[in-house]
Amino acid sequence: MYLFIKQHIEATFPEVSCERGDDRILTVPILEKVAGFIKQAHVVIADCSGRNPNVFYELGMAHALDKPVVLITADEVQDAPTDIRSFEFIRYTEDERVFAEKLDRALSQLLGNPFDDLYQHTSALFDEFRTSKQLALAKVTRDKFVADAAIRARTSGIPKPEEEKAIAKLYLPLMVDGPADLDVLDKMKEWIQQRFGQ
Repeated sequence: MYLFIKQHIEATFPEVSCERGDDRILTVPILEKVAGFIKQAHVVIADCSGRNPNVFYELGMAHALDKPVVLITADEVQDAPTDIRSFEFIRYTEDERVFAEKLDRALSQLLGNPFDDLYQHTSALFDEFRTSKQLALAKVTRDKFVADAAIRARTSGIPKPEEEKAIAKLYLPLMVDGPADLDVLDKMKEWIQQRFGQ
């Protein structure tokens, strides 16, 4: 589950690095290493499955340091210890897509939505493209763009804001409302080459 979560988070939130406390080999006691990771973390994801006492110790540490925590589990919520049962859990025995969507929503509330800036940036490029090519293309809604961009980000990631050419190549076609015909895609490719160079 960790590798799925890591790959998904790093693709969806490109500015975020997802690390596990026991992932790296360091010459310090594991508790020190985990405590260091928790201190540095912006958000802690705690897998409470199986009532692992180490996880609950680390969860207590995260709460003591006022770190935002996202709780996940494979267990039924009523099986969680009484002290944390009132918190919201994300169960990962559900469909991976459903789990990923719930995780995205939780992390977006804590970290912000990376697709908001991407939409604004791509929308401005789309307006520039339409004006340059004198095309009367309809633009997708923000929600439709975000849904499609999230799917694309899982395989391609999200380029940094300064990587405009990569943003244009990957995400500009998603701005067209409805199916984009080959002529439009060819014009888009030509415009990207003119605007950003080879």
